[in-house]
Amino acid sequence: IVEDWEDWSKWISCRGGIGVPSVKSWESWWEEEQEHLRHTGFMGCLVEIILSIRFFIYQYGIVYHLNMTTSIRQGIRQSIVVYCLSWLVIVAVLIILKIVSMGRMKFSADFQLMFRLVKLVMFVGSIVTIAMLFYFLDLTIGDIFQSILAFVPTGWALLQISQACRTVVKGIGMWGSVKALARGYEYMMGVLLFAPITILAWFPFVSEFQTRLLFNQAFSRGLQIQRILAGSKMQA
Repeated sequence: IVEDWEDWSKWISCRGGIGVPSVKSWESWWEEEQEHLRHTGFMGCLVEIILSIRFFIYQYGIVYHLNMTTSIRQGIRQSIVVYCLSWLVIVAVLIILKIVSMGRMKFSADFQLMFRLVKLVMFVGSIVTIAMLFYFLDLTIGDIFQSILAFVPTGWALLQISQACRTVVKGIGMWGSVKALARGYEYMMGVLLFAPITILAWFPFVSEFQTRLLFNQAFSRGLQIQRILAGSKMQA
């Protein structure tokens, strides 16, 4: 499991480019996954955008039932205002991703202290913003988890739309942030897949169950019969 994790970490961290196969780099694999969008027309991209709108509807449904929304909601206008505020949070996250990517390119090599100070300021600003929401708008812990459930599919929709509008996104200089967001989603999915396997590997009964299964007489007899049948088919 440790070796698989190290191989996967190298794969997702390796930068792609010309001549780098998809089995060696996540970026190359990601580019191949959206290759069909380069050969589709305007209608294909439009359909891709329309299909992604369903995630925004899901986001509105969750945001509408937040505790802070219920406490200040007096009509549909207030719920729309809160929905717009949730979009401000998403825009702020994208701006932070852009700042981090630009800082990594400009300051990470020669000005590491400056880069760390920038990340510290953004972290403190995020904590202060959340504290203000707790104090002024009655934000709860449940609201945070519900917001995560709302923003995760919303971010995925933004990725799909950005891939469909790749030329426009590259023109405004946000393609690097889109790639960083996509890498974050893939990393999160990898952690979710590795976590249960790692937890099971910590328990001794799993290895005992595996050993008993492999050395079970009925199981071994079945393997021997399968080999005999395979050999008779080859001779025939």
